[in-house]
Amino acid sequence: MLKRKNISSLHVPHNKHTAGCVPVRIPTPSEVILPMNMHSGHDAEPVVKVGDHVYVGTLVAREEGRFSSPVHASVSGTVAEIGTMKTPSGKETVTIRIESDGKMEADPNLKPPEIHNCDEFLQALRESGLVGLGGAAFPTWAKFNEMCSGQYTVDTVLVNAAECEPYITSDHRMMLDHTDLIVQGVEYLRTYMNEFLKDARFMICVEKNKPDAIAKLKEAFAGKDYVVVHELEAIYPQGAKQVTLYNATGRVAIAGKRFPYFHAVIINVSSFAKMAEYISTGMPLVERIVTVDGPAVKEPKNLIAPIGTRISYLLEQVSLSSEPGKIVIGGPMNGTATCSAEDPIVKVANAVLVFDEKHSVLPTPTACIHCGRCIEKCPININVAAVDDAMKLEDESKREKALIATGVRQCVDCGCCSYICPARRPLLANNQEAKWWLKQYAAAQKEKEGGNQ
Repeated sequence: MLKRKNISSLHVPHNKHTAGCVPVRIPTPSEVILPMNMHSGHDAEPVVKVGDHVYVGTLVAREEGRFSSPVHASVSGTVAEIGTMKTPSGKETVTIRIESDGKMEADPNLKPPEIHNCDEFLQALRESGLVGLGGAAFPTWAKFNEMCSGQYTVDTVLVNAAECEPYITSDHRMMLDHTDLIVQGVEYLRTYMNEFLKDARFMICVEKNKPDAIAKLKEAFAGKDYVVVHELEAIYPQGAKQVTLYNATGRVAIAGKRFPYFHAVIINVSSFAKMAEYISTGMPLVERIVTVDGPAVKEPKNLIAPIGTRISYLLEQVSLSSEPGKIVIGGPMNGTATCSAEDPIVKVANAVLVFDEKHSVLPTPTACIHCGRCIEKCPININVAAVDDAMKLEDESKREKALIATGVRQCVDCGCCSYICPARRPLLANNQEAKWWLKQYAAAQKEKEGGNQ
């Protein structure tokens, strides 16, 4: 957990080349590929069949299981195929391929949801397909539902607009171009969740390297004393929720506790705006702003693209200066390298970054020199250097205890450790492997205990 008075951080190159680029809507793609795993929970379940005609906003897959989220058609046309694709993690997920008719006709049954109370508000969010657009992909309805138990009083709503990763400016443009939606989002929450947000303050948390967005937000919220535009230092990983919580409120995150425990709820600013858009129009999450940039991109742009658009089609909308060596969805610090340029963008794809061969080659790791920089720069105070040693323990019980002692369960996948390591060791990958192992071990132990009862 966070223990320091001053959280360690990095000053990474901003590379915000597209901050001044107004998002451009791309020509309608000939097809879209909609994966069923575009959220943190169980895969969605298709409700359409091959040959069905769909409109923009038509429900094509229902939520299935805990923290799942529905999927909607992002173009009008015909369901051409229900197949599978391999994800970057190596797993497979079902996909729905829709051939566009080029008309982009909205579903005639769409209308703003009728909301009179908190339950109807949460149900509307559930049906919108909205998830955390900053990268977490946690269903938005579930995030707000967590504070409805009444166990904890939520006195602070953090709207995370830090956008601390290099290159990405999709949130920045949302703040500049759709400030009205952010204002509406605040009022919707105050109206429909008043029972749980009485006298709550709203903190729009923005890094200081976005002065135009800060100025516009301050103007929009002038006279609303329940809203504070909170200026954050432009450091990395300022947007990690534990870091945002501490730097905005001084409250310390504790392993295993959800945000209402800290009397707060946090939501990405683009998610916040899309929430307001759905409540006002009834159009579910079917498109998003995507920053297309990177060393191999000659003309970086912000594009408005239907979810499910192939990456290759997005790259046709910008000029490349060289052949791609690696394509990353998200930021360079904790984004995900794609398997293929033919993969589709998903709900959380706030950026497509294209790196040339020179910038794609990983350095060869060397022996740890015990400099301690990984520990010094970890914002969560994890003993990063000890994780690899713990993973080598053959006794699984001892391995579990040793890993828990390092604090690795709190890792936010920011990549600061790998970035700062002079030996170029894959420390973030080690942390991720350790977290995965701990989850698997805990599940196995629980199953074992259940079998002994």
